[in-house]
Amino acid sequence: MSQPYVPQEFNKEDEELKCHPSQSGSTATPTLFENANAAKAFSTAFFEDQLHQEDDLFDEINQQLNQVLINDTQRPSLVSAFQADMSSYLSHEKLTKNSRKMQLEYQNANLKEKEYVFNTFVRADIENISLDKYKHFLLEKILEVGPPSHKNIILDRIFQSINKLIKDLYACKVMQKGLEVMISHPNDSPQQLEKYLNFIHSDTPQMKKIYVDKIANQIIQKSLEVLEGNHLYKLLQVVSKYVLNNNNEKFELSTDQYGCLIVNKIIDIYPKLFDVQTKTLCNEIITRAIENSSGLTRRQYANYIIQSILEKGQEVHKRLLMDQYLIKDFIPMSMDKYGSNVAEKAIVYGGSQWRQRLWEEVTVSESSFKRLVNDQFANYPIQRLFEYLDQPLRQEYLALLNKFSDNNQLNNHGQIVQKFAQANYNVKRYTQKILQTEKNKQIKNSQKNQNQKSQTKSQNITNNPQKQQQSDNGLKQMQQEQFQVMMMQQMMYYQQQQQLLLQKQMPQLYYQDQNYLHYGAMNQEQQMMMFRWQQQQQQQQYIFNQNMNQKNGQ
Repeated sequence: MSQPYVPQEFNKEDEELKCHPSQSGSTATPTLFENANAAKAFSTAFFEDQLHQEDDLFDEINQQLNQVLINDTQRPSLVSAFQADMSSYLSHEKLTKNSRKMQLEYQNANLKEKEYVFNTFVRADIENISLDKYKHFLLEKILEVGPPSHKNIILDRIFQSINKLIKDLYACKVMQKGLEVMISHPNDSPQQLEKYLNFIHSDTPQMKKIYVDKIANQIIQKSLEVLEGNHLYKLLQVVSKYVLNNNNEKFELSTDQYGCLIVNKIIDIYPKLFDVQTKTLCNEIITRAIENSSGLTRRQYANYIIQSILEKGQEVHKRLLMDQYLIKDFIPMSMDKYGSNVAEKAIVYGGSQWRQRLWEEVTVSESSFKRLVNDQFANYPIQRLFEYLDQPLRQEYLALLNKFSDNNQLNNHGQIVQKFAQANYNVKRYTQKILQTEKNKQIKNSQKNQNQKSQTKSQNITNNPQKQQQSDNGLKQMQQEQFQVMMMQQMMYYQQQQQLLLQKQMPQLYYQDQNYLHYGAMNQEQQMMMFRWQQQQQQQQYIFNQNMNQKNGQ
């Protein structure tokens, strides 16, 4: 045991003894230093008290940890992930990495850990987290995999500030995730879902601003996508008032930059609807768009509605749109800045019968075709039309262009159309030529392989050169005319000749009870023996017939 530290003034024993009352003649009470046993007892009791105090402190800390979070299952990486620096001066890669780590650690945490991080890092700052570019993903993860109590707290806090958060890009994403969760688990958040439905079904000036807002209208699109039944029907009733319908407010969604996205979403969800009432209302909205297609195709944003019908709409809607409106309006529509985009989609997504009618409409006179070719907007759908026409119509198309070119009736746009058509025509001809060449090569290779197989089979028949030549010719003819038929009838023929074969040619395969062995009950070796015998019989019969025919001919 190491010696205790001794001050410098007591470095001598005799001077140290003079300080004690018994040695210095003092009348003071004797200290513990005079009794060696008492000193030892004092030191032991002192250190035991210190140890007990440290044990009590250690137990108290452990008890606090158990109450707050964690015992042996504590993962320091969870806390460190939520304590990561998310300051704005960090790089995008660093902030993304920290955000993903937070999501991963939370997803893999147990219930106590989720309680701890939610109460410590999330609960008091939900609004600011939802507005953050990187942290809002954490709220989405909690809504996805967190306990229902935490989900409801987040949904309540967001709904309290919905007028502010619904127009923010990141908070709106959190709201969309919350809507998905509420719809998929309605029993977990019934009150929150009811509040949201009352909000989304309201017909107020505030909701009209949401319909045409760049960010907020995304929550309307998400609602149309996830709501079902009566909830969806009520929302469509409100939206239908402002889609190509007379209303006192003169508020129109189809011509708005962001309102047209809501109409496009209605077109997308139409095939997925099963409720008759909702499907009928949705069909009315789409039909109104088709009836007003002449005006919508010439509007900057509304033309996307007609494009969506052509691209994603049902066949009945496409047929109505093409037959009644677009084909008649194709020439003036193609010469419009925005209508030319719709004309291209009509060519791409229209069937062959509609392309035929479009070609007839375009070439009703040479002057109309020349006007479209030379137009700054119409030349684009005319080029697209050439790509989808059949070969005879392409030749007519090129003939007209060459005629205009010879008469110097093509401007810069028309010359571009002519070059495009000629290049596309040559490329397709070259492609067809390559495909035909490859097809011919495959046919020649297959014929060559068949000839080689027929030669190897004929060599096994006989070694006589005369018979060899006859068998080669016979096998070639048989492969061309009778091979497929023979293979189809082979199994039936085996079963018919089975009993005769076993009795006469192969008695070792015949049972003593005179019942022939079924072909399916034979093993592989027995089946091969039967196959070789049958093949030899057919070849010999064929050669015999050939010889008889030659003799009859002579």
